[in-house]
Amino acid sequence: MKRHFEKSFFIESGIKVGKVNSNTENRSYCIKSICYVLVSFPQVSETFISEEAQSLQSFGIDMCVFAFEQGNFDVVHHSAKALLKQNKVRYLQDWSRLQLIWALVELFLKKPKTVLNTLRKALKSSERWRYIQALPYALELLKNKTDYIHAHFADNNLCFAAVLSEWADIPFGFTMHGYDLRNDPLTIPVLSSLANQASAIVTVSEYNKRYMIEKYCLKPEQIYVAYNGIRAEIFQPSPKGIEHPVLNLINVGRLVPIKGQDILLEALHRIREQGCVVRLRIIGGGPLRNELEAQAQRLNVLDCVEFMGAQSQEVVCQCLNEADVFVMPSRSEGFAVACLEAMAMELPVIASNVTGFPEAITNYETGILVQSENAVELAEAIIWMIKHPEQRREMGKKGREKVLAKFTREKVTEGLLNYWQNSI
Repeated sequence: MKRHFEKSFFIESGIKVGKVNSNTENRSYCIKSICYVLVSFPQVSETFISEEAQSLQSFGIDMCVFAFEQGNFDVVHHSAKALLKQNKVRYLQDWSRLQLIWALVELFLKKPKTVLNTLRKALKSSERWRYIQALPYALELLKNKTDYIHAHFADNNLCFAAVLSEWADIPFGFTMHGYDLRNDPLTIPVLSSLANQASAIVTVSEYNKRYMIEKYCLKPEQIYVAYNGIRAEIFQPSPKGIEHPVLNLINVGRLVPIKGQDILLEALHRIREQGCVVRLRIIGGGPLRNELEAQAQRLNVLDCVEFMGAQSQEVVCQCLNEADVFVMPSRSEGFAVACLEAMAMELPVIASNVTGFPEAITNYETGILVQSENAVELAEAIIWMIKHPEQRREMGKKGREKVLAKFTREKVTEGLLNYWQNSI
């Protein structure tokens, strides 16, 4: 299936989406069924999406996922496994001309006026092929009595969700995370147009919200912040044994430039030059592994660094429980779930003072915020942790308290559902 959308597609097609009445006095949710639209599924780096979907199911919401392609099955977390086992995931495919015609007929019989209006727009659009390919899936959503379509990431997912919405007359919305805000997979005019047509706009940090308001000329009331909550009952610390004399650091994240593991290795080199000894585990896979290993070798720190690759949630929990400090020197983040998982495990966190990090980390209370791209300052923060064991343990306890108060999966999902309840 083609995945490219011409930039002028939604401007020229003029998609409009009607609102669905909701009763704000009745706290039982009018939304009973939701469809997520994703590029690929499952992805070990996007477990926050499958966790959100599974959490919605616990609130009685029927979930399904439309994905353009299969993701990475090497490491699959429990929440993603559950959706796959329940046959809730559909991988989009090409259809024969006969199947497409039949889907159009069935849609017309269900919603004649909507389908005629959409067909007129589709025939005038340079992306009419995309409209036609969406027909069977729009029909499926109607048959399943889907109440709402939600795209994670403002890219091709959002475009497809809007097309489905147009055919089926079902409201749509989206969540903006990080890469889509930085890299502009859709042009600013297209994204602004879609945002003003969407029934619900979500992002994962107050930083993102401020940036979106300025970049896309949106109003504050249009955007809801839903942090990437975590399941604190899974990320729960176990009693630790005898404390080792060497500080154990851990980093969890994809091995890509934006995650800043190269800065962390440079900081380790500076720490070693000052006569301090630490150990570092890096959990995550990605294209920079060979380059980072070569850098560690060049800096003479490879002997104290373990590259573990992508790991299951169980292994991540075990490694977090064995660590003393979590380090995430990212150059940018939407909102780091890995940071919250570490805090839930009572680990103090050292992270860059950028984007959404300050919303999770209170400086010198639950961790230390350092200047981005500054290996010297990062090294100093790690050395502070070495020299202040009691304070760092207290930071870890306060970090878990903050997660329980604000960032649990249940609390975040309940807030999200209440927002959708009043928006669509």
